[in-house]
Amino acid sequence: MADNERLQVREQLADVRANATETGRVNQKLRTRQALVDAAKERVATGATPTLTEVADLARVSKTTAYRYFASADALIAEVFFDRDFPTVDAVLGATGDEPMTRILAVEEAVNDVLLAHEGAMRVIVRNAIDTALADGDDAPLRVGRRQSLIAAALEPLEGTLEPEVLQRLRDALGLVIGPEAILAARDVCGLSPDETRAVTRWATEALVAHALVQGGAAAGRRRRGGER
Repeated sequence: MADNERLQVREQLADVRANATETGRVNQKLRTRQALVDAAKERVATGATPTLTEVADLARVSKTTAYRYFASADALIAEVFFDRDFPTVDAVLGATGDEPMTRILAVEEAVNDVLLAHEGAMRVIVRNAIDTALADGDDAPLRVGRRQSLIAAALEPLEGTLEPEVLQRLRDALGLVIGPEAILAARDVCGLSPDETRAVTRWATEALVAHALVQGGAAAGRRRRGGER
């Protein structure tokens, strides 16, 4: 093997190890966070209002670690109730069919309805995420992207229809109009009522999907014309 080939192999192995290490850290952070939420659920189910220290002890993590994920017991308890009521893929899409617009609008309705129904808890959770990000910077614990799995599942029928980069951009764009950030912008910046907020987020969702479908159709047309030459 030539020296330059050996160098390339070493660089590739270094990249693999670095990615594996980073993935391990991410997974560990998510496991720790979930352990705290599960421990809090266990205490709340008994009718208790646990302190963060009690939850940390039950989850077998240090109090310091617990405070890195949740700034207060209120933030953790809000997360518990929010986690309990958040829609699942099966509940939202189990009987929805394969029409992409219908599926993604079902996700938008399910997620944003829950956010507005638990607006107080949503605000506590967002404040907690901001507080921990400000305190720890790049090392802040990750937020749980519940909406992302729902959006990805809703868009599965478009795999193979849209170019991969267009499909990914659509997933990312929908994350901007389905979720707490969209609700906060509508309520606090635009001054909309809950009903007006729902109308706007639905309209924005439809517009994004329609635009992606037009892009997909145009790309398919270009591919067909290219094949005819």
